[in-house]
Amino acid sequence: MPGKIKALWYLCIVVIVIGFIMLAAKDKMEEAREHSDSAFEIASAEKKKIDEKTVQIDPVKLVRELNALGKYQEAVDVARKAGERNPDHAEIQTWWGISLVKMGKKAEAIDHFILAAKKDPTDEKAHLYWGLTLAMDKKFEEAISHYKIVLEINPEHSNAYAYWGASLSALERLKEAVSKLEESLVLNRFNSQAYDILIGVLYKQKNYERSWEMVHKARRDNVSLQQGSVDRLSKVFPEPAQKL
Repeated sequence: MPGKIKALWYLCIVVIVIGFIMLAAKDKMEEAREHSDSAFEIASAEKKKIDEKTVQIDPVKLVRELNALGKYQEAVDVARKAGERNPDHAEIQTWWGISLVKMGKKAEAIDHFILAAKKDPTDEKAHLYWGLTLAMDKKFEEAISHYKIVLEINPEHSNAYAYWGASLSALERLKEAVSKLEESLVLNRFNSQAYDILIGVLYKQKNYERSWEMVHKARRDNVSLQQGSVDRLSKVFPEPAQKL
């Protein structure tokens, strides 16, 4: 075979081989593109399902559950996302604030209570936790102002009276504190917090007999008390026999 023809023959072979390689690569690229498009469609469908499921879940309920489990950061994250989707939802702002309080971020929490109260002036929980957060910082007078707002919204809010009594006790206004705590128990005779606070206030007043009366009353109603407060009372004044 002449040299030129031989060279041309080899060139044709090379061209054919390269052509096959290019066609094969093109087929692979098409196949890869098809796989990519398919994967994208599947991922999009899954994302849509997740989004639909997320919308169906009550974010407030989820935040409450996460707080109950002690997962405060997760609760904050859920509240943030829900708040971004629905900035006018007062209850989400309130629970966002509650979650932040549990994380110790009190100043940041108050910002959300303020926002919740602006969005919904009837949001009693926002004012209740706003007051509790202020009380944590020993701002008892300010805290009381929020408990009063709670009672304007809901006059039968037993815990608002109980926390009001606790703040009055911290301010050493013991007689007023007893009055508010008694009002709390009139509204809810099973309010364990009101009982515990009242027993403590009566202890501070050295009204030990009355304090024991409250302990006995709580026991009759199967209300759980903090054992520490009962033990403290026992040390200074032994438990008297119950009157029949």
